[in-house]
Amino acid sequence: PRLRSSTFPSSSGPFAPKNVRFVTLADNPHGGICLLASSIFQDDALLEVLAWNYSSTFFDGSTCGAACHGNQGNDNRYGQQKKLHWLEHYVEKTSDLDDDDLVLFTDAWDVVVQASTQRLTELFLKHTQNQRGLIFNGEPTCGDSFNSEGIYGAKLRGKAWNIQVEPNQTPRLVGGNYMCSAIAAKTASNTLVPGPNWSLGSGGILGDVRSLRTFLRRVTEIRVAQEEEFKLHQTFLFEGDQVLFQIAYLTSPEINVKIDTAAEIFFVISYLIGPGDFNEYGGCASTGCSPQYFHDGVPSKFAWNGVEPVFFHFPGDYKHQFPSCANAAAVYRRQKSPGKYFFDVDRQRKVFVSSLCPDYS
Repeated sequence: PRLRSSTFPSSSGPFAPKNVRFVTLADNPHGGICLLASSIFQDDALLEVLAWNYSSTFFDGSTCGAACHGNQGNDNRYGQQKKLHWLEHYVEKTSDLDDDDLVLFTDAWDVVVQASTQRLTELFLKHTQNQRGLIFNGEPTCGDSFNSEGIYGAKLRGKAWNIQVEPNQTPRLVGGNYMCSAIAAKTASNTLVPGPNWSLGSGGILGDVRSLRTFLRRVTEIRVAQEEEFKLHQTFLFEGDQVLFQIAYLTSPEINVKIDTAAEIFFVISYLIGPGDFNEYGGCASTGCSPQYFHDGVPSKFAWNGVEPVFFHFPGDYKHQFPSCANAAAVYRRQKSPGKYFFDVDRQRKVFVSSLCPDYS
């Protein structure tokens, strides 16, 4: 595919990233992908889309069975399992993927690219201290995991895990009630760029291929162990990928994993954002962005620290704000770069944006 080489000088440190790869999973073939694909293309790169158009097989013809099919009976596990299986297969089997490449994974349907992705290599090395590693988007709460309500949340809190935050630390058993506190403690102790978003979210990931591959193998070990336990004892299955990533974060001290606490890369909208915190965005209690948002391609800036996040992410309770921001950004993106396209990874072919969104040139 169309690759963008890293422009950051190799003299910056012991690890020098090569290409930057942009990946998402989007199985529903509709025009919601047009803005994200156009934004990446206009930054001289290419969005690679996994599972496009309800694909149930990987690009090499293999499959992961039932987990590779669409959601059945509104079972939360199917959609999240699909993401895990497809992303792991991508980093394990893509032949032109170099261990020194960076992979940027983002959610597809609720994200606005609002600053230059050309900055990603520099930001990656800043956060990882010029080393290999992974950066996850940060959130101010534990998310859809250990604080979940109902029977599922109670089962998570009733289980315990052997965690090891640092390589030289003795592993210790920690109950689910305290896993969020352990996440906060690890983030506070190893984050180089401080900020309020201490918890690991799963909607945005930036990492080198070798680190991402190792981390996803660990995630698979955790998932499979729980599935085997469920077969034997009818306990429970994990719902969602976030809890698996969080457990791996606390049990993989050999991998350099960071949280984007200052939201320099991924800004996840949350209850912390008030009126005036961002220009042209009204805050968490508002309807979203003004029509002047991203006017002439100018990103919105966080008033508290001057950060211009690369990605704006509107999860959960804030999804209703996304259309106002996306529509404003699309005014700038729509007509630029005629012939723009994304790459259907499973079918190994280009998909022109205009075939889905005729108003995009």
